[in-house]
Amino acid sequence: MVQRLLRIDFGLLLVVALICVGSLLTIASATSSLQGVSPAYYPEHQLIWVVFGLLVMVAVASIDYRNIRPYAVYAYALSLFLLAVVLVHGSSALGAVRWIKIPGVPFQLQPSEFAKVFLVVGLADLLAAKKSMTRWRDLVSPILFTAVPAALVFKQPDLGTALIFVAILVVMLFMSGARVWHLLVLFGGGFGLMVLWIYLHLRFHLPLPLIHSYQLSRLLIFLNPNADPNGSGYNIIQSLISLGSGGMYGLGLHSNQAILSFLPESSTDFIFAVVGLDFGFVGAGVLLLLYLVFVWRGLNVVSDVRDQFGILLGAGVIAMIATQVLMNAGMAMAVLPVVGVPLPFFSYGGSSVLADFIGLGILLSLRLHPGQLTFRS
Repeated sequence: MVQRLLRIDFGLLLVVALICVGSLLTIASATSSLQGVSPAYYPEHQLIWVVFGLLVMVAVASIDYRNIRPYAVYAYALSLFLLAVVLVHGSSALGAVRWIKIPGVPFQLQPSEFAKVFLVVGLADLLAAKKSMTRWRDLVSPILFTAVPAALVFKQPDLGTALIFVAILVVMLFMSGARVWHLLVLFGGGFGLMVLWIYLHLRFHLPLPLIHSYQLSRLLIFLNPNADPNGSGYNIIQSLISLGSGGMYGLGLHSNQAILSFLPESSTDFIFAVVGLDFGFVGAGVLLLLYLVFVWRGLNVVSDVRDQFGILLGAGVIAMIATQVLMNAGMAMAVLPVVGVPLPFFSYGGSSVLADFIGLGILLSLRLHPGQLTFRS
């Protein structure tokens, strides 16, 4: 028992604890002036989800990760079922259908958040079973495996989560031994083709499949938000104003409601802008540094794993968290499109918090159930 406790990565837990504390303070600041709601409502509910997430994390960490593998296909199938239910009976908000109402429970389930974790588990099982990943045909099954949930999520529409699926796939393919030039040709070429198609659509009105013109305009508005300052560019402009107003050290908690009143989704999609407003450039930099330490500690855990399934599990979780951080911070700073991705362990929301803690539990399980392995501090 003592030996197992010594294997716990307390550095990883400390980083997440600091992120969660910052989350509660920022959410309290971002929502304190909302009309008709107690100032304590949102931080209290977030705290409940953090506590529940910790319990889920402990439960997942206590399970030997190798015992998860037989259930990987069922987890994947469950995620597909829930994503399909969303399209048929889901509830909508802000033009997207992403949630399932649970009768008798004051909570809406967002299956796409859990689908990210289930995809990691399913892909780890699929790729670990492959003897080789050096041929083109070896890439077919994992790509199709990822394409199905990505298509269901894209249909909601939720481009941000679909892109996270792609990032998870690329990282896990690389870790499974796929050739780098295969990945560059396939995904780099695919991205280049998409950019070319968009250019031809804008320049010569070439038909653009799968996405409407107004959706494309919303995606590209980050390149020049002032082109539609009261429409598609409004969110980005207000985010930049918030970040800029914070200066080097920030304006402090609850001292900036005049600015926050104009910032949409200040506790979820654009919470990073609130960090910049409250804590300034220094605070935002510290938060990003904490995420960097999380990735470093996670890679340290993965480097000590000797079986392929465990390596792929850890790599997938790290890819999931890191991609969300880059996308959320990037859209707040207007360097990436606004695609509605939460900041891990930080944005308000039960489903996202629980999914993140499940991922953390998987990393801890890799550490707690090593077999005959050597650990580095």
